[in-house]
Amino acid sequence: MSLNKGVIPAERDDDLFIGWAKAPAIDRRFLFSAAPLLLGATTGLGWLVAKNLSDPGAGKWDTTATHVIEGALSAKPYPMIRVADPSAPFGMRTVLVVAQGKCTSGLDLAAKEGIPVKASGALIERNGRQMLEVPFSLDKWLEPVFIDMPGVVADPPEERLGRFALAGRIMDSKCFFGVMRPGRGKTHKACAALCIRGGVPPSFWARDGKGRESVLLMTDAAGGPLGEDILPLVADPVSADGEIVRVGDLLQFRADADAYRRV
Repeated sequence: MSLNKGVIPAERDDDLFIGWAKAPAIDRRFLFSAAPLLLGATTGLGWLVAKNLSDPGAGKWDTTATHVIEGALSAKPYPMIRVADPSAPFGMRTVLVVAQGKCTSGLDLAAKEGIPVKASGALIERNGRQMLEVPFSLDKWLEPVFIDMPGVVADPPEERLGRFALAGRIMDSKCFFGVMRPGRGKTHKACAALCIRGGVPPSFWARDGKGRESVLLMTDAAGGPLGEDILPLVADPVSADGEIVRVGDLLQFRADADAYRRV
């Protein structure tokens, strides 16, 4: 058998690909035809994915201006300032206070409990609920003031509304109110757990069948801050039986950590 050495193969009809050369005509025709279809399919897929995402809510975090408030400071169950506001429900507004980052538990506010103060920081708010983000050092954002405070602001009464079984998710108030959008769900679980561990008040977020949301400040059954036992359940669908108590303009959901169950 001979191998016909040195014989050059006959020229083939198909084009040879050369990286630096002009694309063959058949490839150019294919690309010009396929590009609009690919662009349309990608746009449609993006629209479909966006349409099925849940609304992140109306939360916002204004870091462009310094927000200043005056009111009665309270560190129980979480740092907050109650502001006299005749136009607001119950004649007052409660503004939760959090430190920059995840170190709210380091704010030493015990000595200023119940006294009138002037505070300045970045405003975080969602659906009428407000929060003030402040520097860690007290002298950079807090100072005493001499103003008359109505008794309902300095020491608001508690109104017990009854026991309820609620289903929803445990969120850290800071991210959920507007620092992160959306600040909820499985993708936010680790961040929310770190925030709550660092002293950010936890909130219980529930939605009814019509899409209306309720956000309640979470405490233990005695109205104190929740401990780290709640952290494994953060951001997961849970249910709990607890008491709802109105303190000023805030609703508290009072239930110990062992009352929550995954659903």
